[in-house]
Amino acid sequence: MLNKQFESTLKDASSKLTGFKKRAFMAQVAQDYFQSSPRKTESQLG
Repeated sequence: MLNKQFESTLKDASSKLTGFKKRAFMAQVAQDYFQSSPRKTESQLG
């Protein structure tokens, strides 16, 4: 789905956030890149 460099960037950004900011960021990633599917997001990004 995503190239490895972009996936790494998303993981890095996520690791620097905490709490509601991290949840909001990951929700936006799910909407933008994984058809709003938390399962797809989790399987791709961990």
